[in-house]
Amino acid sequence: MAKELRIKNQKPGEAKGIKAKGKAVSPDDATGTNSAIGIQHSEIKETLTTDHSPLTTKMEVHHHPEVEKKGFKEYILEGLMIFLAVTMGFFAESLREHIGDNNREKEYIHSFVEDLKKDTASLQYSIRRLNVDVKNCDQLIGLYGKGELTQLPDTVLLQLSNQCGLSVDVFFNDRTASQLKGTGSMRLIRNKSIADSMLQYWNNQFRIEQVHNRFESMRIEQRKMGWKTFNWYGINYNYGKSMPEKMEIKKAISNVSNLNEFVNICSTIYNAGGSQYLPQLQNQLGLAEAMIGMIKKEYSLDNE
Repeated sequence: MAKELRIKNQKPGEAKGIKAKGKAVSPDDATGTNSAIGIQHSEIKETLTTDHSPLTTKMEVHHHPEVEKKGFKEYILEGLMIFLAVTMGFFAESLREHIGDNNREKEYIHSFVEDLKKDTASLQYSIRRLNVDVKNCDQLIGLYGKGELTQLPDTVLLQLSNQCGLSVDVFFNDRTASQLKGTGSMRLIRNKSIADSMLQYWNNQFRIEQVHNRFESMRIEQRKMGWKTFNWYGINYNYGKSMPEKMEIKKAISNVSNLNEFVNICSTIYNAGGSQYLPQLQNQLGLAEAMIGMIKKEYSLDNE
């Protein structure tokens, strides 16, 4: 009874320990041939030292095939063939660029001729208006100098004074010019005479703009003085009225004291318009017409 109680009070591991201590040791355990996990030491050694492949292997050496030596003539021939291939490629590329440049040149020339045609129409219109200013100023100044200006009928005097200060603006088409100058494509124009004429034509536009600005400033001063001198409201009203009934104009001059200053400004417009502005416009028109003829002859554009 007491023995059974001792056995029950023991821990599970203690009973196994007693059996382990009392267990007989086999000869294999004594010599260490068995491991603690039950694997034979011979098997471990075999796996550690035995390999199915040899430890040292022979590397295969690939020998380059023997190439037959070339002679000096063969090297010269190969070099010549390479040189010819590169040269032919260069000439082919140059020819392609030359053809492309010729096509682009024709496109620019055709576009420039269209711009010139529009410019000539604009110049002709501006020249007609400027001639009206110059002619009316000349007549008004001559009548005033003779003392006959105030003797004109009111309607005639109002028309004459109002028509001697017309605005004269010029519009140049710069579509082709901006493309040629902006992209550096002026080199495509082969004809030197045409290229020089184009540059001169564009340079003239700056001078015309300067003369126009001076003429316009004087024209505005003339208009301001004319509003203080004449009753222009009647003719301006009648110009813009579509109905057949027109305003009756009774008196042309509203302030005689301003008439002398008005005539002085008209003389300045006459001088600037007749001796500066008009020659510039006429010269530009002649250059544009000459360039159209020159370009049509050079590029065979007679049928366009």
